[in-house]
Order: sequence, then C-alpha cells, then structure tokens
Amino acid sequence: MALTLSRTIRPTPSWQDSLIRVGLGQRVVIDAEDVWSPDMRDQIAWCGADGLYNRTAGTGYLMPGVNIGALVIRIGSGPAIAVGSRYDFIADREGVIYFAMNENPAHTSQAGKVTAQVIVFDLP
Repeated sequence: MALTLSRTIRPTPSWQDSLIRVGLGQRVVIDAEDVWSPDMRDQIAWCGADGLYNRTAGTGYLMPGVNIGALVIRIGSGPAIAVGSRYDFIADREGVIYFAMNENPAHTSQAGKVTAQVIVFDLP
C-alpha cells in the first residue's frame, strides 16, 4: 500500500517543511512538474524541477555542482539530495522531507512554483 500526497514548492533556497515523514528504509517516489525561475541576476530563465541545463551551481548554492534551479530535498537535518523532476529512492534515515530550489541564499528574485507528487510506500 502507498500514500500519495501533493505539495507546492516555492522557488526559494529556504527549506520548506513538507509535513511528510518517512522512515528508515521506506521507498519514496517524487514526481515534479510546473516551472519556476531562479534569480539569474542579469536575465530571466524559466525551468522545470531539473533546473537550468548547462548552468551548474557554484559555491554559495545549496548544492554546488548541481543545476541551478533544480529541486532538492533533505530528510530531517540530513544532507541535500538532488531530486529534479523524478526521483525514486529508499530513505537512508527517518525524518520529515524538506524541499528547496538549488539557489544561492543571497539571491531573492525568484518566480513560479513546482508541484511535487510524493508517493510514500509502506515499510517492507
């Protein structure tokens, strides 16, 4: 059996509480759609949850080395995980899922939203 929930994620590098708690070893599938725009300073660029192709985040971003504007999560106070538009994983810890945009916290001019469907399967 599985539980399916939908969450709207704002385009911000601040961690947003999904109110979805997962257990250690629990399978989770996240599918994200819609578009948002990271703060590109000198231009407007819209993208989906996979972020801007060929625009890799540098230091100062939530996840350096991952596309700017990509959807990222963390479980509890764990490390950030790049999710993009689809991510199927087994939770390596228990805790609440938090969402964010891979963005520089000093940048404050984002737009749009991403909607994520989160499927949480029963523990085996």
